[in-house]
Amino acid sequence: HPAIVRARVHTHINLFQYRTQIEREATVDQLTGVPNRRRYDAVSSKRWQDAIRLGAPISICMFDIDKFKVYNDTFGHPAGDKVISAVAKTLASYMKRSTDFVARYGGEEFVALMVGEPSEKVFEHLKTVRQAIEDLRIPHDPKTSEWVTVSAGGVTIVPPPDGSYASYLKVADTMLYDAKRAGRNRVVWAN
Repeated sequence: HPAIVRARVHTHINLFQYRTQIEREATVDQLTGVPNRRRYDAVSSKRWQDAIRLGAPISICMFDIDKFKVYNDTFGHPAGDKVISAVAKTLASYMKRSTDFVARYGGEEFVALMVGEPSEKVFEHLKTVRQAIEDLRIPHDPKTSEWVTVSAGGVTIVPPPDGSYASYLKVADTMLYDAKRAGRNRVVWAN
């Protein structure tokens, strides 16, 4: 019966579209539109394995919005959400290659992965990204004319077959901490 076949096809198309939408929402940060932590966990594992298989360098970078708690306390959470979104969009706009990836890691932190580029090139690229975020000229402190900035830390390595991604993520996080300790609004790199 053609009517029943059409109804079933229509139902399956609707179910497929619904499932696709749910899967997308489960892996995309709703505030920023960039991948979320769940998607990052899956992608980082795959990129790490790809880098091992290809013997290619992988760069792991952590970004954190400087003095974000102060910003939220001064301007309120809705303004803070706009800053997080603007930073995410800027980060994503600079991750253009198919092997580049950026995700919201949590709160005001982001993580980026870049496969196949040497350390020096990634370091220079991320300094450009840091400057682009400062160039958004989002006021942070009206008294001192400071802008919203980010600190970044990262590492580039050719992963050994028995290497642990988590240990290098920890190195990137340590470099981020060093960037903040050294005065913020900078990129600190290890290789």
